[in-house]
Amino acid sequence: MDINKDTKIVDIVNEQPRAAVVFKRHGFFTLMARLQGGAMGDVTVEKACSQQGADMDKLITDLKAEVDACAHSSAPSDTGEVKITKKMKTKEVTDAYPASKSVFIKHFGKGCFDCPAFGTEDLAFASMMHNTDPNQFVRECIEAVIKDREAKADTSPA
Repeated sequence: MDINKDTKIVDIVNEQPRAAVVFKRHGFFTLMARLQGGAMGDVTVEKACSQQGADMDKLITDLKAEVDACAHSSAPSDTGEVKITKKMKTKEVTDAYPASKSVFIKHFGKGCFDCPAFGTEDLAFASMMHNTDPNQFVRECIEAVIKDREAKADTSPA
């Protein structure tokens, strides 16, 4: 993804949910909350920085670094390995591994996907907020994904 002054914030966050952390580091807390609520869909990086008084060049550099790091570190591997860590964002996990949603519902409730913070929190923080052991939560997510894959493999034609 090419990130520049004309790139829409919503496009950046939708393509790479972890970018929301970079925006927050630069002080865009309200923008991220409003964006998750469905507002601010047409705001560009330039407009947001102008309104916030933020250093646009520094923000773009940090966003590109985060997107690049994510592309190399947290994507599911080609070997089919289930890679879920406590540092991954909630939306990142559910997008990559839809079977993990059942674990989110079990521990956080059915409304967790409508929460304005969903997608911006990592699993460790989300678990802490819901009185859940993050290590156990990650284990259960991985188990749910593996179980789902096994069920699909059992029903696919040979």
